[in-house]
Amino acid sequence: NIISDLSNYDLNSIPIIEVDERIESDTELIANGTYSPIRKFMNKDELNTVLNSNTIDGKNFWTMPILFQVDSKSCVNLPSNGQIILKSKTSKKIFCLFKIDKVEQLDNLNKIAKKWFGFDDLNHPGVKQFISRGNYIISGKPYLIKKSDSSDVFNYALSPIKSRNLFNIYGWSDIIGFHTRNVPHQGHLFIQKKALSETNADGLFISPVTGLKKSGDFTANVILQCYEKLINNKEYDPYGALIGSFNTYSRYCGPKEAVFTAICRKNLGCNYFIV
Repeated sequence: NIISDLSNYDLNSIPIIEVDERIESDTELIANGTYSPIRKFMNKDELNTVLNSNTIDGKNFWTMPILFQVDSKSCVNLPSNGQIILKSKTSKKIFCLFKIDKVEQLDNLNKIAKKWFGFDDLNHPGVKQFISRGNYIISGKPYLIKKSDSSDVFNYALSPIKSRNLFNIYGWSDIIGFHTRNVPHQGHLFIQKKALSETNADGLFISPVTGLKKSGDFTANVILQCYEKLINNKEYDPYGALIGSFNTYSRYCGPKEAVFTAICRKNLGCNYFIV
């Protein structure tokens, strides 16, 4: 789902919609295959299937709603189908051509929140985030516009194609995935080394969350630098270790999120995952 440029499109005839970092990161991870088997933002039927059966189509296991939410104000100038262009609120750059399937209204956000998070208390950050984002969803397929970025965090980002190619180059077939949004401490190091020794895996794939943070979280660069230090100090020897950032955000929905993060690491090439 990646296109090289928009030169073949009449930009004057396609509405441009500004979106936040959450939609931007979900767009990227859908397009590059990290969310496989998800290929598009979900419609209401797909949302209900995920919430009720933890599958996307009754067959493929999937636990996380992937929604393009908007409020009623944003829907006024939005076409019910066809194409729109997505522009980043953060960078002000165009990054995606989006083909709309449907624009649908969600009937009861509190009921959905209870199925998703277990309750609908607005003091919960995941519930608050979901309910505040609006009661309309846009389903459809994103086509990411190829981009270049020289930021430190971007240089750690790996798509499934890139990570699997690296594992192949290293000769790794057994890889342990580790999801984290914190700097490493002795507890982390212990369970990582224990997992490596018990499975005799070829390497550890350290996959820190580098997307949108909440107040008080460690910054992405600090987390990445700490793990670089551990690798350079040969803490994981004789096993291999590779850092690949996960440009997403926390939903705070417990076991559903743990399984979701595991599936994403499986797509990236891991066959073990630490929870």
